[in-house]
Amino acid sequence: MKQASRFMPKYEPRKASKHALIAFLAIAVAIVIYQPWYLLVIAGIALLVIVWSGIDQPKVERHFQSLCKDRSGLSICEFAREFDPKVVDTWIIRAVYEQLQAALPTKQNVPIKASDSLFDTLMLDEDDLDLELVEEIAQRTSRSLEGYESNPYYGKVTTARNLVLFFNHQARANAT
Repeated sequence: MKQASRFMPKYEPRKASKHALIAFLAIAVAIVIYQPWYLLVIAGIALLVIVWSGIDQPKVERHFQSLCKDRSGLSICEFAREFDPKVVDTWIIRAVYEQLQAALPTKQNVPIKASDSLFDTLMLDEDDLDLELVEEIAQRTSRSLEGYESNPYYGKVTTARNLVLFFNHQARANAT
């Protein structure tokens, strides 16, 4: 019998290799030494990002406060009931729910519905989905990302439900 999803391991971020960190540092130092004006450009961009986030974040927080208020009393249980546990792996349901919550641009614990739009309702960035969230869910569920182009949900992952179903159609990763 498969272990209950509540005992599933948490996401373990991979650490960068020391060689990669040394190479990155060497390139950064070389840029500063040979092109010092790049440092001003980088500082300017950083300042713009800080100012923009200061303006935009209160709007984001109000959006998620409203969601929390509307969804008072909802939990992962209601999310899980949207799927047939005989068809959909419960580990995938839990991993998607927990990793979506961790990826939200707020510190609030927002109840997620299967019908939530990843980009409109949950305000996720497509790049975050492609580069981080998918890797995290794959690691936690022991699902392979090989052959994802042949998945019937490939290119259709716009809701939390479709993200669960996408991973449910991926093959299990080979044990190494």
